[in-house]
Amino acid sequence: MTASAEEDVLVTVSETLGSAAGKVVAGAKRTANSLGEEKDQLVRVATKVRSKASRAIKKTQKKAKKAASSAKRAVASAKKSVKRVARKLKRR
Repeated sequence: MTASAEEDVLVTVSETLGSAAGKVVAGAKRTANSLGEEKDQLVRVATKVRSKASRAIKKTQKKAKKAASSAKRAVASAKKSVKRVARKLKRR
């Protein structure tokens, strides 16, 4: 190999390495930018999920409260009817 041939090989190799490095840097920048956009989107999604979860929890608590009060009313009603029947039996 002559000196100019070796220089050509070195130039070609350095150009190839340089273009590869440039592609890596560009890819990293693209990834960083997309991560920034995705981060914003993830924050929005997380906020939505949190609010939906709190709504679902409140709804469940409300339903449980309603069921409990309904059960209390049913028990009170049953007590009244039992007392009523007991009074009727006493009268006989």
